[in-house]
Amino acid sequence: MIKTADAVVIGGGINGCCSAYQLAKKGVKKVVLVEKKHIASGPTGRSSGVVRQHYSLETLAKMARDSVKVFLNFKEIIGGDAGFVQCGVVFMCSPENAPEFEHSVQMHQRLGIRETLMTSAELKKMEPELVHDDIGLGGYDLDGGYADPALAANSICEAAERLGVEVLRRNTVTGLRVEQGRIRGVLTDKGVISTDVAVNIAGPWGAKIAAMAGVEIPIVPYRHPVVVLQRPQQWRNPTPVWVDVAAGWYYKPEGVHGMMVGCRTEKIQDQNVEIDAHSTTVRYEETVQYSESILRRFPVMAEGLAQGGWAGIYDVTPVAQPVIDRIDGVEGFYCAVGFSGHGFKIGPAVGTIMAELVTEGACRTYDIGIFRHGRFRERKLNEPVYA
Repeated sequence: MIKTADAVVIGGGINGCCSAYQLAKKGVKKVVLVEKKHIASGPTGRSSGVVRQHYSLETLAKMARDSVKVFLNFKEIIGGDAGFVQCGVVFMCSPENAPEFEHSVQMHQRLGIRETLMTSAELKKMEPELVHDDIGLGGYDLDGGYADPALAANSICEAAERLGVEVLRRNTVTGLRVEQGRIRGVLTDKGVISTDVAVNIAGPWGAKIAAMAGVEIPIVPYRHPVVVLQRPQQWRNPTPVWVDVAAGWYYKPEGVHGMMVGCRTEKIQDQNVEIDAHSTTVRYEETVQYSESILRRFPVMAEGLAQGGWAGIYDVTPVAQPVIDRIDGVEGFYCAVGFSGHGFKIGPAVGTIMAELVTEGACRTYDIGIFRHGRFRERKLNEPVYA
């Protein structure tokens, strides 16, 4: 059976759902969202769910700022629930990164982000259990926190469906029809969708989808585990998310009783990951390593107990920043892939960008030049200082 669509969005993670939703809000009549399994079945469903605004790149900070506003007012803006908890996020840097870190906080404040610069001593006063000797400065993002990734994506998908978006679950994209340098259709294992617009937001599968149009995007799949520990009885006070740039870890509260631990510094080149066959369970040695990391920063966790964990896949580019662009040489082909772990928290902004690219030919809300597809070929890479 052949369907027709004004735009086809490939990928049912939060970025795909947000893009389909925003396209419909922009007035695109026949939007089809294609997902190979179920909504949030890929990296979104295994995201740690941290929602923070601290970035050293201004465009990302603006995108995070606007996305946090959506999470803070999710029911009114989207409808449904995202499971958002506004516990705040504390970024901590080493003394060596302190000048750049302070500059970033000042930039955030200029953008209207409620972030407070804190000294090491002030952080210790805020959390007496914190080991702070190697910390130079901290930035306290008052509006950040964490959300339920699968719940958020499904709520946005349902909002898109209310606007008329057709969602094709359990449909695998098998090819793109390109004729005379432009998109003419999306092929799936259930049939053909005739369209002049294909939006590739397929996460770790994004490079494969791009290759169907003859486009190369440098993406490496990277397995990202997290370990969940029970907090000891004497340390169950409300706590923010802690992003430890100094040591390379992050710690996210899991309700009142738990703490999630994730690593920011794994070596991607040391991995050999099959996207569809990676281990989603946490290995014993990972549990030990991650437990030791939180013990060094919060010694009170010596009495914490491991509660398990899981592993998802990041789609990582050489500079750990995404490709968000209208692709030259293939008219009607758009990509938002390679988010490198940033994708969930900026999902609402990504939807805005993709809708503007498709309907207006350019993004008006943000300067997305740093995400250009051609920057890898031109070797004009914008690498963040530390985040």
